[in-house]
Amino acid sequence: MSYQVLARKWRPRTFEDMVGQEHVLQALIHALENQRLHHAYLFTGTRGVGKTTIGRLLARCLNCETGVTPRPCGECSSCREIQDGRFVDLIEIDAASRTGVDDMRELTDNVQYAPTRGRFKVYLIDEVHMLTNQSFNAFLKTLEEPPEHVKFLLATTDPQKLPVTVLSRCLQFNLKRMTPEHIAGHLKHVLGEEQIPFEEPALWLLARAADGSMRDALSLTDQAIAFGNQKLAASDVSNMLGTIDQRDIERLVKALVESDGPSLLAEIQRVSDFAPDYGVILADLLSLFHRVTMEQVVPGSADNALGDAAQVQALARQLSAEDAQLFYQAALMGRKDLAVTPDARMGFEMTLLRMLAFRPGNDRREPPARRSAPGQAGNAESREDPDPAPAAAPRQQQVATEPENVTPPADMPAPEPAEPAPQVSAEPVAAEEPEPAEPDAEFDPGPVPEYLTEAAPESAIPQPSEEPGIPAPPAEEVQPTESAAEDESGGEFDWQRDFRSLGIVGMPGNLASHTAMAREDDAILLTMEEGHARLLNPRHEEKILAALRNRFGDTITLRIEQGDTGGRTPAVWEERQRVARQKAAESSIQNDPLVKSIVERFEARVVEDSIRPAEHSG
Repeated sequence: MSYQVLARKWRPRTFEDMVGQEHVLQALIHALENQRLHHAYLFTGTRGVGKTTIGRLLARCLNCETGVTPRPCGECSSCREIQDGRFVDLIEIDAASRTGVDDMRELTDNVQYAPTRGRFKVYLIDEVHMLTNQSFNAFLKTLEEPPEHVKFLLATTDPQKLPVTVLSRCLQFNLKRMTPEHIAGHLKHVLGEEQIPFEEPALWLLARAADGSMRDALSLTDQAIAFGNQKLAASDVSNMLGTIDQRDIERLVKALVESDGPSLLAEIQRVSDFAPDYGVILADLLSLFHRVTMEQVVPGSADNALGDAAQVQALARQLSAEDAQLFYQAALMGRKDLAVTPDARMGFEMTLLRMLAFRPGNDRREPPARRSAPGQAGNAESREDPDPAPAAAPRQQQVATEPENVTPPADMPAPEPAEPAPQVSAEPVAAEEPEPAEPDAEFDPGPVPEYLTEAAPESAIPQPSEEPGIPAPPAEEVQPTESAAEDESGGEFDWQRDFRSLGIVGMPGNLASHTAMAREDDAILLTMEEGHARLLNPRHEEKILAALRNRFGDTITLRIEQGDTGGRTPAVWEERQRVARQKAAESSIQNDPLVKSIVERFEARVVEDSIRPAEHSG
């Protein structure tokens, strides 16, 4: 026997075999059970959702020799003939090829004749919206008042093109698109019966590619079985469809969440080898961030539509609401920009880099200025920008408190500070210029915090006076390592701490900040993790070497190798310092007498996300 494609072999033979469309099946079953049968039914919906299949099943229900029933026997001659497509009283018409008025007149002329074999003569007209206006006009009277032995079953993918005079004469049923869960579940059943080995992610790829059509899903499965040599692997299905699988999406999002630029670029490079549709990838990201936001707002609402509910729930805990909204909007704009960018990959890359660069809370560093070593104060100006801007007042620590629109009473007692009493003023009190930090200082806590409240207008809230700087938390002790080197003035240069003074910017600076340094005489060795090493090229090495020679002399040689950095990198050091500053700022705010007084008196709360440590200026 010749091979029968899955879409035909697994066509439903009873209403119970249908996947989805319960709202339509329930109405038809009840009508059949109670013999409340209309003379014309209209089934609408996208391709492959079961319009024609339901029409044929209904024809079997009407003509089964056991009687009109929602459960035809499947054994009588009428059931078998309808199943095989040779029942003389089931007339299937493709309106897309028979659109003329003469074809419709022939149909209406034959309607009057009684059925030859069955109980009813059933006309199943597919793509009925393709009929011309003249054909509809010739059909209307018969459609409204057909003989009792005639049933019309109309199917269309575009009901908007049907005249309202036709719609008003039919019972209309709108068939829904299949959900990925329905499709993946049915494919699992079919492949189990067919004894075809498969991977679960492959089914989700096929279910998403089917775009709501069960017939398309079965056809794609046939193709995938042939492509994978009688088995379904996620990698094979991904290659066949020209898409990337869910694991690739997870890696991209992981790099975004961790703010890891080099890893993100490495993932984009790896994904581009598949020549994917970047618009589809952005659509997948949009769907993911939409579901993450839903989970954040309504915990437990994440569905398993793509087989990744666990990942959505994890991301909802990791990402802030601001991050999720930013990523969603950036992906939305990036998808629109793909049509006008010179290169699709360029547009995709810029979209993800935009997410990374403008993520809330990311540091906005100016290009680092090279610091002078002790004893070089006289020529410090020559080593910095020729026309430096005047030093701006450092940014203040901020804290917001709730509730809103509460004005403190005039008789509120002011806390007794150890320093001079707070001054009430509508303007923030200027902080004294902090003492210059020593070149080797591990941490500079910055100037006094300024308190911003949501509880009352700024003029109504007592402003704190200048306070001593926040004591620095005990910094992690830096053990002497191979990265310590003597600079030209004899002062100690620490690679992790003093890296920014080298002035390496752009991608070379980003890559160099993820290296560990060892120096022996004039030979410098930089060790770099594998993920970053893949992005390094000779131009990057030249810029790093130029910066090192500018600092240590022209005799310096550079070698960069791949290996374990042991966490001894400037990037790791800076992150430790940032966390320490943030913790110190939060502790200072929580323990401030004025903040405590406001919280207790107005039942407010400190909005911790609004606390920002003072900028550390070296």
